Parts: sequence; C-alpha cells; structure tokens
Amino acid sequence: MGKMTRLAMGALAGLFLYTSVVQAQWVFLGRKAIGAVNRLTSQGSDKQGQGYDVATVLLEADANKVYSTAVNLLKGNPNCTITHREDRNRTIEFTDGKILAGMKVSRLEENFCQLLISSTVTPGKPSGTSLVVERVFQVCQEMGVQCMLVKD
Repeated sequence: MGKMTRLAMGALAGLFLYTSVVQAQWVFLGRKAIGAVNRLTSQGSDKQGQGYDVATVLLEADANKVYSTAVNLLKGNPNCTITHREDRNRTIEFTDGKILAGMKVSRLEENFCQLLISSTVTPGKPSGTSLVVERVFQVCQEMGVQCMLVKD
C-alpha cells in the first residue's frame, strides 16, 4: 500500500507540475499580446465601394481609467469632436470633420482591458482607424503603457 500511495502522489505531483508549465506558457503568450495593436482593413471591394478599418489592443490598465484618459484627450484636441458618448458602456464616437470613428473600452479583468476601434472606409477618403490608432498611442503614452503596431 505504501508503494501505491507513493506512485499516486508522484503522478499527482507530475500532473500539477505539467498544468503549471502549461499555465505559465499561456501567461507568457498573453504578456506578449499586451500593447500589440492589431489591425484589419478592407479598402472597399463590395458594390457600394464601402470598406472597414478595425484595430484592437490589449492593455494592462484599468478600463475606466483608459476610457476617461481617452475622453480627456479627445476633449482637449481642437481637431476632434465627440459626437456620441456612453460612459456606462465606455463607448465613444468622434470625428475630425472628415471621418467618423468609434472606440469601446472593455474590461477583461481587474487591471486588463481591450480597446476596439473601428470606422468605415470610403474610397478616396482616408481611413478613420489611423486617426483612432494615433489616439490610442496618445492614451498609451499618457498612461505610461507601451504599445506598438503589429506587422504580421
């Protein structure tokens, strides 16, 4: 019986060690994703010529603080106008007079959030997400969080 108990304890310890290694790998991958701005763009290949421009970034920061920083930066920018705002949902739409863009800050955990940025693309007009990505980098800089655009 003592041999069987030791064998079972060894197997159990091995299982815990294995799950710890797997969890550590997920944490490592998650850490690499923080601050990485991913972007998806279509230049309008449908019949109406409409396209889309979307960007997302994970930040190690409080969602409410990220949202309030973004709102304050937009309010302080004379070239941008806030057209719609829902503080409860942490969503905001704004324009620079040519492009309408939207941003949503989602809380993932206590100190992690995701920014989702989108705009439509009309042929012959600049993309709105470039405008928003610039604002994201301003928010990151203001909060002392490092962000970089991912180039796949």
